Amino acid sequence: MQEQRAQAAGNQLRGQGQSAGHRHQEAPLPPALRRAPSTAGRPGPGAVALALLVPPLLGAGLDAVFAHGPSWGLTAGAAAGSAIAAFLAARRGALWWVVPLPVLVVAAITAGAGMLSGSGGKSLATELLRWAVAGFPAMAAAECAVLAVLAVRGVRSLRSRRRSDV
Repeated sequence: MQEQRAQAAGNQLRGQGQSAGHRHQEAPLPPALRRAPSTAGRPGPGAVALALLVPPLLGAGLDAVFAHGPSWGLTAGAAAGSAIAAFLAARRGALWWVVPLPVLVVAAITAGAGMLSGSGGKSLATELLRWAVAGFPAMAAAECAVLAVLAVRGVRSLRSRRRSDV
């Protein structure tokens, strides 16, 4: 019974309950019943952030188990995560916040891994310097991955323009 009342109310809001002679324009739907603009095919910011964070964290975890300090796991994870995040962000048009973040993500993960492993009696300044040096290859690989994604997208857009001009 309630469903029929709700449907009748919705029909009246849309102007479907009136005869054809009395209806000049359909009444607009209230905001609660309107459809949101389609964002199909565009990943949300959460997906981009996860793509940026999860692979380097997994790589750092592998390095903690199999290596002493940041190594190839962190570097490969940072490069893969940055490339995926740049690809997803480019589809969203949000590259402005993805391009600088891989360096900060790698620095934070390297510092966190260093703090969890212990300092071994060294001063904090010495440890910070060691973490920065150990994390630099991963930072460079991550930024190169972002630049590679941008270069591929730029070449593709140039090719599509040339084809449309012909």
